[in-house]
Amino acid sequence: MDRILITGFEPFLGHPVNPSALLAEALDGTVVAGARVSGVQLPVSYDGAGGAFAAAFDRVRPDAVLLFGLAFEEESIRLERVALNLDDTTHPDNLGQIRRGRPIAEDGPVGYWSTLPLDTLADRLTEAGFPARTSRDAGGYLCNHLFFRARHLIAGRGLAVPAGFVHVPPLEEQVADRPGRTGITLLRLVEAARLMLEVVVQESRTAGT
Repeated sequence: MDRILITGFEPFLGHPVNPSALLAEALDGTVVAGARVSGVQLPVSYDGAGGAFAAAFDRVRPDAVLLFGLAFEEESIRLERVALNLDDTTHPDNLGQIRRGRPIAEDGPVGYWSTLPLDTLADRLTEAGFPARTSRDAGGYLCNHLFFRARHLIAGRGLAVPAGFVHVPPLEEQVADRPGRTGITLLRLVEAARLMLEVVVQESRTAGT
């Protein structure tokens, strides 16, 4: 495994900062477990996210893909199991578009499983002191949309590229005025992401032996 593509989203829904974008920026150009990381920020747009991902995928030609997004109400790192073929939320994207009960790909399956080693990732994160858990699906907004589009592209090309979606909690400063909330520092978030990348590389190399 030589190349890893990670993505984050631009700010959305009134949040001035999106830690997933800062994470992608911080890891862009670094090397983790011998693999070079390319970090890309994607638009929060139904019409733009999939195309921007495809362009990044074609440019990087990654051996693994980790997609990151913000779950503002979360305190844990949330590893998503399933991408559903469904846009379904009352929240507008950054261009004002709302999608309710709409398939993402008319010719696509009901959903795709994550192909990341989710249980191993959750265990390793927890052992390292990071709050982490698995989750059934990535919801009905842009995070799920991108997750599905990424897996659909990879499956459609017949590629064996591990890919999945990870929701991250807000930064400390984003919830400083909310009683009971802790958030996470960007430094700790980067550390958690590096650990996840290390696990993905190690698991891939083990599977290839």
